[in-house]
Amino acid sequence: MIEDHVPDRFYPDFYPRFSNEPTKEMFRIIKTDDVGEGIVSLAAFKSGETVFKFAGVLLSEVTLFTLQMQPGYHLHDPFFMGKVLHSCDPNMHCDMATQTFTAIKEIKPGDFLTMDYETTEDELYRSFECQCGAPNCKKLIKGKIFRLQHIQGVSDIQYAVADT
Repeated sequence: MIEDHVPDRFYPDFYPRFSNEPTKEMFRIIKTDDVGEGIVSLAAFKSGETVFKFAGVLLSEVTLFTLQMQPGYHLHDPFFMGKVLHSCDPNMHCDMATQTFTAIKEIKPGDFLTMDYETTEDELYRSFECQCGAPNCKKLIKGKIFRLQHIQGVSDIQYAVADT
């Protein structure tokens, strides 16, 4: 039988337990001086390994702690996933269909967990000037739509508008 209250969980007790759930044995949430809260790994992960799965509440609006499932659907997780930091050269990839973060490079104990926000978000809750320091840094992070417009040019993008 699975115990309902597990003190090493990040998620509240009313969330059902799930496989590959992040625990305090594997991760620590810390407050940074410049970018807010972030997640530090306490364990090592090789490229291709599942780092963690996540849960949340489905919303129709974007918040600081959501990731976009599809246009108009955003998974809100202020307990863990919403604290993953951005990097233009991230160490994880997020699969929204399976709600899984997978290492795309080696993650060592003490490393911050990072993803590229523009891989899931059409438009961010709040855009920001990136200071990740990666050689491929995009400088301004606003979302996939902005990035496509920036790369392709506004006139090249096809828009679909429903009849009103």
